[in-house]
Amino acid sequence: MFLVKVLLVTTIVATLTSDVSAIHCYQCASLGNKKCGEPFEAEDNMKYDCNKAAIPIYLQTYLPLGTFNATGCMTQTVEAPLGGGTHIIRSCYFGDTINTDNGCKLDPKSADSLDSCYVCTKDWCNGSSPMTQLGASILVLLALTQKMF
Repeated sequence: MFLVKVLLVTTIVATLTSDVSAIHCYQCASLGNKKCGEPFEAEDNMKYDCNKAAIPIYLQTYLPLGTFNATGCMTQTVEAPLGGGTHIIRSCYFGDTINTDNGCKLDPKSADSLDSCYVCTKDWCNGSSPMTQLGASILVLLALTQKMF
């Protein structure tokens, strides 16, 4: 019986962390839309099907051939040195969702500098802060564990 419970918990965790092929993300920039910043105020016109997104050309040199499909959602905090200040960009993510060094790169033609980059793998997951998502995931796992044991 204990083995069945362990297998069930493992399956749930694997399901929560697996990549999906058809991900939907918020796509916006706070410079053009203040609702895209923090606090985030979702609007229907910000929702985007990442299957329709093309990988940015500058990222193609960093990613292995054949990995040009979106693998997650991303929230970048960017510093614009030319008077733009700090702003937030929400978009589809391309690349390894564990090692995000390459996928989080900014366009080299941009004068902006990257302050932070948060990557997630659930539909619309780039609409809330990373800490909110982590807390919710932990609460779900704890509730499942309590009921099982």
